[in-house]
Amino acid sequence: MSTSAEWFRRMRRALFARHGGLARPSDRFQAVVLAVFVVLALVAVPIAIGLGSDTAAQRSRQAAEEAAARHQITATLLVDASPDDAAIGPDGVPAGPSPRDARWRLPDGGYRVGQVDADLQVHAGQTVPIWVDRAGNLVPPPIERRTAVVEGVLTGVGVWAGSCAALALLYGGLVLGLDRHRLKRWQHEWTVELDRRTPS
Repeated sequence: MSTSAEWFRRMRRALFARHGGLARPSDRFQAVVLAVFVVLALVAVPIAIGLGSDTAAQRSRQAAEEAAARHQITATLLVDASPDDAAIGPDGVPAGPSPRDARWRLPDGGYRVGQVDADLQVHAGQTVPIWVDRAGNLVPPPIERRTAVVEGVLTGVGVWAGSCAALALLYGGLVLGLDRHRLKRWQHEWTVELDRRTPS
C-alpha cells in the first residue's frame, strides 16, 4: 500500500474510530481538521469558477470595446535606426524593435508625427503597422478574446490553487504542532513509566 493511501487510511480510522480504539484525541482532532479542510477546498471550486467567469466576462467586454474604438493603420518612418536605439541581446547582437519618429494620417485628413516601434531592418520611407483610436492617438493593440478567456481560466485556477496552498500550509503547521505535543507527552509518559519500574 502506498504511503499516501496508508496515511488516509489512518486518518479515516481516527475520524471514525470505534469506542475503545487506539486513536488518540489529537489523532481525532487532526482527522476532523483534515476533513474540514477537504470540504473547504471543494467549496472553493465554485468560488474560483465564479471569479474566473467574471474575469473572463469583464475582459471580453473590454476586448469588444477596444476592438470597436481602435483600428490599425500604417505609419511611415521618417528616420533610420541609430546604433544607440538598438536593443542589444545577450549575444551582443542588436535585437528587437526600437522607437523611431514616424508620420501617420489622422481621420480628419491631417498628419501626426510621433515615435513608433520598428525593427532595425525597416528604414526611413517604409511603413509599419500601428494602432490608433478614433482621434488618431497611438494606443496598444486591443485585447484578443482568447486572451480574455485565458485570463479568466488562469484567475480561477490561481484562486483555487492559492486556497488549497493556504489550507495545506495551515494543516502542515497544525500537524507539526500536534506532533510536537504528542512527542512531549510520549516522553513524559515514558519517563513516568521508567520511574515506576525503577526499584527505589
